[in-house]
Amino acid sequence: MSQLQIPRDFIQLLLARTELVDLIDGRVPLRKKSNNNYFACCPFHTEKSASFSVSQNKQFYYCFGCGAHGNAIDFLMQFDRLSFPEAIEALAKFAGIEIPRESKIPAKSTNNDDIYELLADVTKYYQTQLRKSEHAIDYLKQRAMTGEIARDFCIGYAPHGWDHILNTFGKTSALKQQLLNAGMLIKKEEGGYYDRFRERIMFPIHDRRGRVIGFGGRVLDKSEPKYLNSPETPVFQKGHELYGLYQALTANRKLERAVIVEGYMDVIALFQHEITYAVATLGTATTEHHLQRLFRYTSEIIFCFDGDQAGRTAAWRALQVCLPIMRDDIQIRFMFLPDGEDPDSLVRKEGRSNFEQRLQAASTFSNFFFQAISAQSDLSNMDGRARFVNLATEYLNQLPAGVLQKMMFEELAKKARIDVAKITAPQKPVFKKAPSIKARAPSSLRLAITLLVQEPQLAENVSEVLPVFEIPGAALFIELLENIKHYTFPNTGALLEYWRDRKERKLLEKLARTEHTIPSEGIKNEFLGAIAQLKKLAHNLKIQQLLEKASQNTLTPEEKQLLHELIHTKK
Repeated sequence: MSQLQIPRDFIQLLLARTELVDLIDGRVPLRKKSNNNYFACCPFHTEKSASFSVSQNKQFYYCFGCGAHGNAIDFLMQFDRLSFPEAIEALAKFAGIEIPRESKIPAKSTNNDDIYELLADVTKYYQTQLRKSEHAIDYLKQRAMTGEIARDFCIGYAPHGWDHILNTFGKTSALKQQLLNAGMLIKKEEGGYYDRFRERIMFPIHDRRGRVIGFGGRVLDKSEPKYLNSPETPVFQKGHELYGLYQALTANRKLERAVIVEGYMDVIALFQHEITYAVATLGTATTEHHLQRLFRYTSEIIFCFDGDQAGRTAAWRALQVCLPIMRDDIQIRFMFLPDGEDPDSLVRKEGRSNFEQRLQAASTFSNFFFQAISAQSDLSNMDGRARFVNLATEYLNQLPAGVLQKMMFEELAKKARIDVAKITAPQKPVFKKAPSIKARAPSSLRLAITLLVQEPQLAENVSEVLPVFEIPGAALFIELLENIKHYTFPNTGALLEYWRDRKERKLLEKLARTEHTIPSEGIKNEFLGAIAQLKKLAHNLKIQQLLEKASQNTLTPEEKQLLHELIHTKK
């Protein structure tokens, strides 16, 4: 289900039927402190005093400590770590109403629910088989895996044989097809099916909601392939999923960092040594989807690679994937392992403290970039430095414009002994932006927008159409009025949802949490007074514009008449 399939009117209905205080109180105990505001210690950062505020009137929460804020949908996305569609589903379940679909394409969720249920049953089957296999248990003991970690990661065993899954779960043609769709069977050319996984330690792969979506299987001997993963299915895409992410999010309320390693056993070994922020890609190179998913939960990613040439080549490929998504508020680093070591062996040999010291000392994005580029050029001569600049510029131009890109170009110029102005990224066309309320907006306009965001019902007191006038924020105010009248937003949380994908939402959220000292009984009069000031300002601005044209003798007869009427009205 995508966001576009969910009717906007339904989202507004859902927010109107949701009591934010009840939703949050079910997860974070709230206590009433003043008026209609409830408080608690913030669930999104560590604190001793209650700075997390929930407004019952606004249906909006805000933390004065870390700045977390939003409506009921935002809370579920942040607290339960759900995507937008998943948050809508959870909220609809909470409110006890069914989600309508605008799309004519049938929703996949019904069929996928069958796959999730089937894979959960298969996981339990593999876990049972592991308990029966001394051979598999001995192998895990040799790898120093504890029973507790095996339980937490739902480790299992696929026994020897070609039809255990087929015979246990595929008793009808429909069930066989379901197993095939879930990636658990392979179809024979001559007809019939056989189990995909045989005689392997089984690592269930969970999505961020904890549902099993696929498996990785490892042989117990030296046969090939050493690892075998589930194929692409309706619920599993290798280029999007990360092994261990669900466990990392479960173990850490706030994920300070994530370290990307190569294999399942690496993740498990690190977890077993209390490094509970390791994840692994699933037999594929790191993709932009992987990184975008991780950056939903953390601002720091550390890649862990072998220290040999193959590892550094893989690291360089990963860096290139990072280029288009690098932002000034995130950090990416690269850690290279000693020869002959992997994270599993190294953490068992050195322990948690030493391993984390290596993570702390990992190369920064910029350091690794310049090391890799420098290795391809001879910086001792002019020709080599020219090649160095040419190579580096090609990649630095892929970085989003910002502080990091600017500093990288400055460092490039320093290393190449050249003026930075000669190699700076080409300037993109500058388009005139719509006026922002931040710039020179009159206080009356800011007050009117603030009150309107916090009390949408105030729009009922504005019956006439306001004149359009060219001052920062005026267009936004008029649009707010029009949309509130059209959609009848019941509260601040619902109003802000309308602007979810608009650049103005950040400003509106800031105004939503702005404190004012106007008593509740005086808000309406203050709002109407602000509008009266705006009308007066619009009147005077129009007179000023016409007088400027009059000084140039360019007024039309109609404009002369309008100027006369405006001046007369003003008097």
